[in-house]
Amino acid sequence: MTWRYVGRYHGVRLYETDRLGRGYNSAGLALPGIGIFIGEGTYSEACDEQLVQHEYGHFLQAGSIGYVAFYLCVGIPSLLSAWTRGYGRGHQCYWTEGWANELSRSYFEGRWPEYRFPCEDITSRRLRWIKWRI
Repeated sequence: MTWRYVGRYHGVRLYETDRLGRGYNSAGLALPGIGIFIGEGTYSEACDEQLVQHEYGHFLQAGSIGYVAFYLCVGIPSLLSAWTRGYGRGHQCYWTEGWANELSRSYFEGRWPEYRFPCEDITSRRLRWIKWRI
């Protein structure tokens, strides 16, 4: 996989790759501690800021529960959901994604462009579940 560094987004390194599509409706991948990976042109051509904000929401998750808990309890389940369901087939409604959306929407205080991701505040329930698991 090849990627290109395109800058920082609220302190997080941002990379674009053609492996995740191009522009609007491309895919994204958040790897806390490493960076955000999105489709070619998504950030550099300002095609889909909401995807970047959503992926940033995963960094907010990691910040609230720690990197180890994030990768074990959120990252792996999210990756499996994306792989088995995919966008448009239920992944966008999976709890990991809804939680990232809510954290991101709260962080950006309504500065979401044309809201299209489902969102429900499950932070307190999820934090209790994750703390019980680890």
